[in-house]
Amino acid sequence: MHGHVRRRLIAVLCVLGGVLALACWLVAVLSPVPFAWAVTGGVAVVAVQYLVAPWVIAWLVPATELVRTADGYRSDEPVAAIVARQCRAGGLPLVRLGIVEDGEPNAFTFGRSRRDSRVWISRGLLDRLDEREVEAVVAHELGHVAHRDVAVMTAASLIPAVLYFATAGGRAADRPGGNDLNRLLAFAAYLAAQLALLGFARAREFGADHASCRATGDGDALCSALVRIAYGIDEVGRERAARIAALRADDENRQARRLARRAARIRSTGALGIAGPGGLPAAGLLGPGVPPERIAAAMRWENTSPWARWGELFATHPLVVHRIAALERSGLPGAPTRWGAVRAAAAARPGERTAARGRFLVELPLHLGGWACLVAALTVAQHHLDVGGPRTVAVLVAAAGVLLVVRAALRSPLGAPEPVDEAASLLERLDAGPVGAVPVSLRGRIVGRGGYVASPDFVLADDSGIVPIVYLQPFPGARTFFGLTGADAFVDQEVLVTGWFLRAPGPYVELRSITGASGHTARSWQFVARYALSLAVLLVGAVLLALNL
Repeated sequence: MHGHVRRRLIAVLCVLGGVLALACWLVAVLSPVPFAWAVTGGVAVVAVQYLVAPWVIAWLVPATELVRTADGYRSDEPVAAIVARQCRAGGLPLVRLGIVEDGEPNAFTFGRSRRDSRVWISRGLLDRLDEREVEAVVAHELGHVAHRDVAVMTAASLIPAVLYFATAGGRAADRPGGNDLNRLLAFAAYLAAQLALLGFARAREFGADHASCRATGDGDALCSALVRIAYGIDEVGRERAARIAALRADDENRQARRLARRAARIRSTGALGIAGPGGLPAAGLLGPGVPPERIAAAMRWENTSPWARWGELFATHPLVVHRIAALERSGLPGAPTRWGAVRAAAAARPGERTAARGRFLVELPLHLGGWACLVAALTVAQHHLDVGGPRTVAVLVAAAGVLLVVRAALRSPLGAPEPVDEAASLLERLDAGPVGAVPVSLRGRIVGRGGYVASPDFVLADDSGIVPIVYLQPFPGARTFFGLTGADAFVDQEVLVTGWFLRAPGPYVELRSITGASGHTARSWQFVARYALSLAVLLVGAVLLALNL
């Protein structure tokens, strides 16, 4: 593993070790829960997860598994030969390979051991990426297998699990007001452990990226694949994918595969273009359908907005701009050479970073402040009524209501939606984030449903690329019910979607309504619940203030 990645792993492991030492001290000194009980509970949960997870994932994300033979797979899918070749080159057992019939470009690895490892690849990825990019993604996933990342991450998750059981046991045995220090320290340790675990996962992703670069000697292809998958940019992919899908629907599978291979050969020649001196690369250099100007606009948000760094802290995968930069700095054979100009063009322009920081400093308190005030009000009401009395509770609840109302207005603005001609143009919006949303309406075709069997979410494609559409409801079980009963009606339909564009840090549209060409319509009431809850809290706060003034 390369030194840069090794240093990241060592740093995160030191943090996890420190949190584990703190957990032992908390359990031994402050918590009424015996340390052995907390460890036993954590080990039991992690062990069950490790044993059961592959079956659960295979059920949630159904795939057509290709039959393995002595030297490969019994299939003429081009990806089968790629996976077999990369397994042999890496000295790995032939993994179980599955094709997920979904339009969302995605690939992931799961399993208990190297011999039990499975690589699931979506049809959307195979149809939209060229052969070099597919091979780079396959090598990345096999890098996870070679590094035993599933087992390593499962073992690392034991630390937060132990802390959870220690904290839960402490709450159960606690007397009102008698063990606040225990709860506070245990929660802080649990949060630190979770953040360290996420950092550990991101370090493993860097390691898999480097493994792909070493295996293929083609870091540029991996960068191109990351951009296509993360940002959904592909100005020629939709037409090609639609033609391939139509051929498959007519049982012309051989002709569909021939078209996919021909498109891959044509796309691979685009990488032979030459970048102009001091400027962005020619469009073909990064692959047809991956325009450099649009990539730079998409990356600019990650370079400019503090929300990008904030979101990365709570994500399992690093930002794309950081992954490309890490590969460029790696010094590996085949490290990317064609993305420096794109990253330079994606740098924040004068005034953009200042404006983004100003929005962040306003939105972060709005994002967390309302719920923080409610938690503080409940804590005072339960344990510390003598500190300020009911008036303090009333002020905190009223403040929470004001903050939640403003947050709802930013998160779900009720103005007329802005018509969007190209989905990929949304990536240029620097004013979007996890709190500040942009009301939009866009047209396209639903090409996928988020990849798993009961997913209520959609993947919308137009001529510029794809964008995830997230379906939310305030009612328990409503998302799953819609995923099982209503979502299929919109697949392969031309639709009109209205909603709110956000980045958190990945781009997506939170659905307000969707109308298909067949007349099917679905609506989300999440924004109504958001406003209703915030107004209700504000009303309760006003009543409490009136009673205690």
